Amino acid sequence: MTTFVCDQIIDFEATNGYESQDIETLIIQVGVLLASPDSSRVVVLLRNAHYLTSRAFSILYDYIRSPISARCIFVLVSTDKSKIFPPLLNLVQHQQAA
Repeated sequence: MTTFVCDQIIDFEATNGYESQDIETLIIQVGVLLASPDSSRVVVLLRNAHYLTSRAFSILYDYIRSPISARCIFVLVSTDKSKIFPPLLNLVQHQQAA
């Protein structure tokens, strides 16, 4: 397990923001937080991730693969793993609740 101390946490509810423009806004918010002088790491809690559209998943996937996202951790929470964008699943670690 990797230790990760964060300066900011973003709680994002995908049932309310599941379109591509919502994810683009989230990415901009992450960028603003990472650009602030007192922030070195950001955690994004993405609840109900299975509600995201295919385009939103694609945008998120591209961002996570970019070097700029190295200081950000995305925690995807979902009750339906089968609806998560398959390339994104191949990129992330999986853990299931007991």
